[in-house]
Amino acid sequence: MDVLIKDREDKIEMLRMALNLCELPVSYTQSDLIIRVLLKLEKVQGEFTLNDGIKIHHKWKDDWFEYSRKINEENK
Repeated sequence: MDVLIKDREDKIEMLRMALNLCELPVSYTQSDLIIRVLLKLEKVQGEFTLNDGIKIHHKWKDDWFEYSRKINEENK
């Protein structure tokens, strides 16, 4: 999914660019997921659970589904 430039956050975009420069190609939305996981890892101090991963992934999918729906509605 393409994310409009005006909607991109600097932190996520910087991670995306850095990973791509290191020959690890990721999209903007994948970079967002990576940041969400890193933030949770930092918060739980290594006690990351399967349930944590599932919650993060579902929230990420829901957020980007909603973004896509909103963009599609605006383009009608």
